[in-house]
Amino acid sequence: MGKADTLLQVRDTEAKASRIVEEADEKQKAILVAARREAIEKYQTAEAAIRKKTEAAVSQEKASLAAQRSDSMRKGTEEAAKLMAKAKDRIPKAKTHIRNHFERTFDAATGTNE
Repeated sequence: MGKADTLLQVRDTEAKASRIVEEADEKQKAILVAARREAIEKYQTAEAAIRKKTEAAVSQEKASLAAQRSDSMRKGTEEAAKLMAKAKDRIPKAKTHIRNHFERTFDAATGTNE
């Protein structure tokens, strides 16, 4: 083998090595792109799961609060009805008491005792 053959073989080997390095760089870039894409997909999936879980918890809490509000409103309405019934029973007595008090005051002011 001559000097020219050796140089030609060295050039071919360098060209092959250069191609191998380029292919490795391209493969590395492709792996990085795929890894980034996978990471983004996992992040989005996790974010969607968290959002869904949060929305479910908020919805459940809203339902619980609505039930509590409804119960409080029902109790308040019942209490108001009881107070109104009690007041209706007391109104005639209060009228009589006020009239008697007024009459006593009037009688005392006019000097009349009947």
